[in-house]
Amino acid sequence: MLALVTKTIERNRMLKKGDKIVVGVSGGADSVCLLDVLNKLKDKYNLKITVVHINHCIRGLEADRDEAFVKALAEKYGNEYKAFSYPVEKMAEENGTTVEEMGRNLRYYSFRKIAGEKGKIAVAHNKNDNCETMLMRFFRGTGVKGLGGISPVRGNIIRPLISVDRNSIEKYCNENNLNYCTDSTNNDTEYTRNKIRHNIIPLIEKEFNQSIVDTMYKTAEIMAGEEEYMDRQARTAYSYCAVGDKVLSVEKLLDLDKVILKRVLRLGFIDFSADLHDVSYEHIKSVESLLYKKNGKVVQLPHNLRASRINNCIIFSKHIEHKEVSYKLEPEEPKYIPEIGKTLLISKKNLTNPKILYTIPFDYDKIKGDFYFRNRKAGDKIYLNGVGGRKSLKKIFSELKLSKDDKDSITLLAVDNDVLWIPNYKTSDMYKANEDTKNVVYMYLKEKEN
Repeated sequence: MLALVTKTIERNRMLKKGDKIVVGVSGGADSVCLLDVLNKLKDKYNLKITVVHINHCIRGLEADRDEAFVKALAEKYGNEYKAFSYPVEKMAEENGTTVEEMGRNLRYYSFRKIAGEKGKIAVAHNKNDNCETMLMRFFRGTGVKGLGGISPVRGNIIRPLISVDRNSIEKYCNENNLNYCTDSTNNDTEYTRNKIRHNIIPLIEKEFNQSIVDTMYKTAEIMAGEEEYMDRQARTAYSYCAVGDKVLSVEKLLDLDKVILKRVLRLGFIDFSADLHDVSYEHIKSVESLLYKKNGKVVQLPHNLRASRINNCIIFSKHIEHKEVSYKLEPEEPKYIPEIGKTLLISKKNLTNPKILYTIPFDYDKIKGDFYFRNRKAGDKIYLNGVGGRKSLKKIFSELKLSKDDKDSITLLAVDNDVLWIPNYKTSDMYKANEDTKNVVYMYLKEKEN
């Protein structure tokens, strides 16, 4: 066991010397085995181990028993111990989700709270869990990524037992006199995972493939490699199509192979939601349909995500409650704008910096007043050569067929009611510097300063 787990750790670069590890321990055989193994490897890696237990408040006295058991186990190893209790069933009902999903979210929330930014989270997923997960995804409908199974490493989450089957884990516990708790809900086939574990996998092992757990593990390794390659290709294609922050050119998207196209469209939402499992193939097909529709069309997705076709571009966004934004920009003083996650700088210096994302030169002699980065206001206008004068933002947004939410989300650079720049839309032709400009001032959009 130790040799196999160490090989998994080394192959996937899960640990380095001096790591702070949060170990999720339910009290079951898997997590008891994981905690024992990590404590045996503690000196090898100079680990600082914190045991975290979550009481879901579902099983009454049985849950309290498990909590007390895990606390005693942590004390036995001399590990730090933290426990959390949540009324998971009640919270699931209030949030309109399943008990399984709510429990999972709360577990990882608690783990991250203790781990902090630099700590790692070790969980006890094993080879059987991987098989169950792959089958669940397959039945629901999935692609290459879903068939890649449970990743050995995802961010700061590590799974040292992922290459070990459940029988070997229970054998290890018995041989090493490790007691563990049995969760009675693990036998409740009302839960999808339990139904697959107790009904479907035994049937497959009996009638089709007695080594299905190993077969699925090997398949996951192949698919995970394929997924890694395809993801790199998609990210390169995304960069090719990007004409702004979360803005993709329709013309360039239409150049892409259909397989890569769908991945690129999905990437458009990554920054808005860490977990996109509710964004289905059909949702992405709906976003793809915008490529063949007129400007102004919008597709709504789960979690308040949306895709809009505007100015022959696909713009990805998320509905939020919009608060008032108003920042005065003083020359030569960088200003971080949290609403856009970027820094703005007004400067008379012609700068070159790899962190600069966008530059607009303005004619400083024409600007009479202070620079503000703010929401749109009633009466805002922008000067455009194409219309021979100033045009109201209200009329522009109406012509673009923007939704109210899209309009409310727009922030802009202005002097009084004169708009100089609307990100991803337009720049005033009145104030842009030209060959006759004698006094130039630059607006720089930059990555956040460290």
